[in-house]
Amino acid sequence: MRSDAVRNRTRVLETARRLVARDGAAVRMDDVATEAGVAVGTLYRHFGTKEALVAAVVEDSVVAIADRAEASAAALEAGAPAWEVVEDLVQQVARSYQADKAVKAAAALLRPDGAGGETLTAATRRAEAAVGRVLALAQDAGALRPDVTTEDLAVVLAQVPDDPTGRAQERYLRVVLRGLRPD
Repeated sequence: MRSDAVRNRTRVLETARRLVARDGAAVRMDDVATEAGVAVGTLYRHFGTKEALVAAVVEDSVVAIADRAEASAAALEAGAPAWEVVEDLVQQVARSYQADKAVKAAAALLRPDGAGGETLTAATRRAEAAVGRVLALAQDAGALRPDVTTEDLAVVLAQVPDDPTGRAQERYLRVVLRGLRPD
């Protein structure tokens, strides 16, 4: 790709990420092109459909979840308290959704029956593996119910309330986290 094409693609993705974070999948292609400072034709050359553009943005969120989960697994392997690591991971992902609707879509991708779950990407597989490792390590430490799966966690994260005040989200997380602990 020519350097100007790379710059345009980068600007489009940065703009799309910001607008998808705000509007979710309802984002308009014209708005993305205008705010990115490119022609609509340029946008469509890089992303043939709105779905392809949103998928690229959601892919970034999946990578972010994978990065968080891998860091959590590394912390567990280094001896960090298991429950605190699990709680922190769940809260980080849930709270990031408050400011980024793509994160919620990304969390749904981790679930086999989720949107796009039928075509797992490398990033999704990476995120699933990392979350699975965190869960297994926490379960081995006795800090997490033995029946909790990555699918369970994805369902929980996909249902985090969209709450501008954060009160409903905090209550939701308290109840969910309590339910993840062993008896």
